[in-house]
Amino acid sequence: MNCNLNISVMVGSITLACFLVSCTTFKHSWNEPSMMIGTDPLQAIGKAQQMESVAASADEVKSLIEAYKDIERADPKNYAALWKIGNYHILMGAAYSAKKKDKKYHYREAVKYCEKAMFTNAEFRDEISNGADITEASAKLTKAEIDAMGYWYTARFYYFSECLRPLGRVLNTRIIIENNKIIEQIDKLDPSWAGGGNYFARGLYYIAVPERFGGSKQRSDEEFSKAVEIGPDFLVNRWGRAKYLYHLIGDDEGYNTDLQWVISQDPHKGRNPYPWNVYFQEDAKKMLAESK
Repeated sequence: MNCNLNISVMVGSITLACFLVSCTTFKHSWNEPSMMIGTDPLQAIGKAQQMESVAASADEVKSLIEAYKDIERADPKNYAALWKIGNYHILMGAAYSAKKKDKKYHYREAVKYCEKAMFTNAEFRDEISNGADITEASAKLTKAEIDAMGYWYTARFYYFSECLRPLGRVLNTRIIIENNKIIEQIDKLDPSWAGGGNYFARGLYYIAVPERFGGSKQRSDEEFSKAVEIGPDFLVNRWGRAKYLYHLIGDDEGYNTDLQWVISQDPHKGRNPYPWNVYFQEDAKKMLAESK
């Protein structure tokens, strides 16, 4: 009897330890001091914008991130620089990181910088200082902070899907729950954000969730279609629909049509930023080649 009890205690302890180890936490760093330098902010902004128009490789995107960090160092509360640093860390993780440890680093950095961008809102900052969590404090955020909110949940979704094993996903469903709260807040502020970014996110959500918990390929199709309708010039929408939905359900015609459309676009004119469009097109070419 005592032996069985000891085994039960041991199994329970191991289970708890696995739970504690597997739960993902993101370090908040909005209060980290930023070192100001004497760089002219306007000159730094011009340099970053010029680099953004041509960045098409891992090294160039890394340099672009550093250019936006120069703006941050000159102007620590520069909202646009902060969320763009976060956004391009997502790109580094998704497009240019093969190792999981590198993906984790970039997605965590993306979350950190998007939170710093949110923290430029005084009412949000007060709520956080008074003990509210991000999803609670997000009610104070406005349309002016919508990019920080959107890329915050995007980075976390990438982390969830690319960096966690199946058991880790089960133990970290709060990431999806918290993301959905931010998505709801963005819906209130601007449901057409990022050319249908929220619809794109829900398209992914309905694929990722098992049917018994509300997942639905049909609902996913509806959400992706809505994203394409709202943002017809955003390469991400057709790229994502082909990559995540059409590939899954075996819709070869839709898959090929979407990817060929992505490849045929001018990456400088697509509504997503140029560095992202380069990634979408290169990935589309690879996907088509692998399907032959």
